[in-house]
Formats: sequence, structure tokens, C-alpha cells
Amino acid sequence: MKLVFSQNSIFHLYRLSVIVAHKTGKKYRLSDLEELNSLIRYCNRSDNTAIARQYDTFLHSLDMETLTEVENMTGVMFEEVRLKLVG
Repeated sequence: MKLVFSQNSIFHLYRLSVIVAHKTGKKYRLSDLEELNSLIRYCNRSDNTAIARQYDTFLHSLDMETLTEVENMTGVMFEEVRLKLVG
């Protein structure tokens, strides 16, 4: 499965990876689906304010189809984001 992100989503995903790399020292290759999956799962569990804020921004930059693909890939459901995207 190949995810297709908008330029806006890519920007926020990149910023998210930079924040996580700064905090943890681990760099994620965003072109690798397993590492992308790992990054999203890490951010979903993180209680760091900067990560949570950027993660939320990233999720809200996704369209519904991409959000569904990310949910399927990671096994993480984003009900609150879906509600905000719908209306």
C-alpha cells in the first residue's frame, strides 16, 4: 500500500519527525512504511506537548481517505479527528 499525502501533510509529517528525532535521537525515514507506522504509533502514545500538538496538526491536514489508510496501516483509530473533519 502506498500512501499519498498532500504537500501540507508532508510538511507537518516532516516537522513531526524532526521534533521526535530531537527528543529521542531516533530518525525516521518517512519513505519507509514500517518506520512511518512506527513514528505514528510513537506519536499516538506520546505525552510530550510539542509532539502532541504537531501530531494533531498532522492528523488534521489529512483528507478522509488518507486518514482511513493511516488507521488501517497503524491499527490506531482517530475518531475525534474524523468528527472534526466531517463537521
